[in-house]
Amino acid sequence: MDSNPVEITVLGQGQATFAPERCTISLTVRSDGRSAESATEPAHRLVRELTELIDPLYNSKSGPIDKWSLDQVRHSRNRPFNHDGEQLPYVYQAVASIDVEFSQLDVIDAFVYAVSALDGVDIGSFDWRLTEESVQENTRHVRKLAVQDALDKAEVYAQSVGLLSVKALAIADPGLLGVTAVHQEYGMATRAYAGREAEGFELKPQDIVLRAEVHARFAAN
Repeated sequence: MDSNPVEITVLGQGQATFAPERCTISLTVRSDGRSAESATEPAHRLVRELTELIDPLYNSKSGPIDKWSLDQVRHSRNRPFNHDGEQLPYVYQAVASIDVEFSQLDVIDAFVYAVSALDGVDIGSFDWRLTEESVQENTRHVRKLAVQDALDKAEVYAQSVGLLSVKALAIADPGLLGVTAVHQEYGMATRAYAGREAEGFELKPQDIVLRAEVHARFAAN
């Protein structure tokens, strides 16, 4: 009977979902006018109104808004053409960008509802995420799941050919065992859904998905 061990190389995968802990909302203030002044004044007014919404919620240590930033109002102009190809007078535009980071997610609905009432403010992306500490802790958990998945696969392969035990020879990040890496070590996938309800906005953040992969080599006897 051949007593030489059989070498088994597998890809282990781990995945888990987590509720988001932070959200950054990107807002854009935009106003047009036939003169620089007529475009600029509404933009500055909207920035002041947004600041009045943000300031009462801002606290760098306890939130609910723990960070926010405002770009200076940017100015531009262009001369559009009409349908006959004739160039029209200049149209002036003023634009400013504001990013608001929430550490308490339960106040976002009311904030978005209030912002949506401001004509000239566009609500852009919702960046839902975990804290850095949670990412580190949860990534360790997902990596353990990936290693366990690799071991489970190796045991099944060994048993399928009549072998009873497996011993780990090497465990590595994807690509380091000479096997082509297929996926990234881990990834995050989030999406925000916002819909106007009878009583305002209802935001439904999708859970954050952390994934991990390992390549592992085992000897089966």
